[in-house]
Amino acid sequence: MAQSVHAGRSAYDIVRVAEALGVRERGEKLVAQLRNRLEMVRAKTKRLNYRPRLWVAEWVDPPFCCGHWVPEMVEIAGGIEGLGKKGQPSRRIGWDEVLSWQPEVIVLAPCGYRLEQTLRDAETLRNLPDWANLPAVRSGQVYAADGDYFSCPGVRLVDGVELLAHLLHPEQFPTPTLPHGFVRCNI
Repeated sequence: MAQSVHAGRSAYDIVRVAEALGVRERGEKLVAQLRNRLEMVRAKTKRLNYRPRLWVAEWVDPPFCCGHWVPEMVEIAGGIEGLGKKGQPSRRIGWDEVLSWQPEVIVLAPCGYRLEQTLRDAETLRNLPDWANLPAVRSGQVYAADGDYFSCPGVRLVDGVELLAHLLHPEQFPTPTLPHGFVRCNI
């Protein structure tokens, strides 16, 4: 299983499938475009002085932090993910860990959930102790996202990095054109 946004496995698979279809060059071109998009985000965020604290919730009830490649996605996008660890599986976390982290931006992206399901589950957060006191909630920086932009290794991870970059630094990154990709939550 891939543990990194840059893992060669996904790129290798794209080229291998393209080769099987007789269009290897198109596969190589796609891989080059994806890598270029990642590097464009990284180059912009490298110059930023401010990196917001982010919680990417891989599950809402019970709360899970992100893992595997998602902390790296956050880093490339210009944020700090202090609950999830690069290359490690996502894990169940205590609500006290979220409260201690004091995230400035929250992205709810449960594994395998589409946006509509995420929005339904997001309502449960409203009842958690001190939810309303989190910096992300106070500033209206809580978002629901399609989990496929984060949980499925492949081309959508690049879309996920661009989405995170926009949510963390909207003045630097335009709104990505992702169908049903994300919405702001008013919870």
